[in-house]
Amino acid sequence: MPLNEMQYPSGTRVLVWRLDEEMPQLLALCREAEIPVDDLTCLPLKRQREKAAELLLLHRAFGRPLSLLHDKQGAPEVEGTDVNISISHTPQLVVLACNKNQVVGIDAEQCDRQQVLRVRDKFLNANEKQFIYPDDLPSHVLAWTAKEAIIKAERNSALDWTDGICLEPFDIRDDETLVTARCAGRRYSLVSRILEGHRVTVATLAVV
Repeated sequence: MPLNEMQYPSGTRVLVWRLDEEMPQLLALCREAEIPVDDLTCLPLKRQREKAAELLLLHRAFGRPLSLLHDKQGAPEVEGTDVNISISHTPQLVVLACNKNQVVGIDAEQCDRQQVLRVRDKFLNANEKQFIYPDDLPSHVLAWTAKEAIIKAERNSALDWTDGICLEPFDIRDDETLVTARCAGRRYSLVSRILEGHRVTVATLAVV
């Protein structure tokens, strides 16, 4: 089911779909919105549900059925528009970020995902380990989503997760956490919020 739309100071809109429905319900919702669904049936069931939710969120964002394309890096694009978008999935949520004026990246992750503690060496650099302590799960999840969101904004899956993206120290807050980072000579502003037991982080280029 669709959840509330969130607005960000950067001009980013974030729309969220909670995956409560089984595939027949999602197909019915797509047909009701006149969204073509023939291409969905050949996909694995998990991907069918994600894809249907993506198309339904696009319909809500743009007010009409639209096709979702992908560039050479696999980054999503909306056919016939110049709006920048980014998408993230978890087993429970699909999130869509849209920005008319600049690149945007979004990532969602379950707040209780313990696996990030075990792989901290793969995405935290030496400086970040000074302020993100080994047993601090919330900070690890935030850092993971921040770096993933920047990679999506950069449209470059080959970026070095450790030294290629550098997060500045941050303090997690209950409502909204702001993070600053540098990547490829550019400065990013990130906004991270908790929604439905997930951390959802949005990255846009910082205003100079």
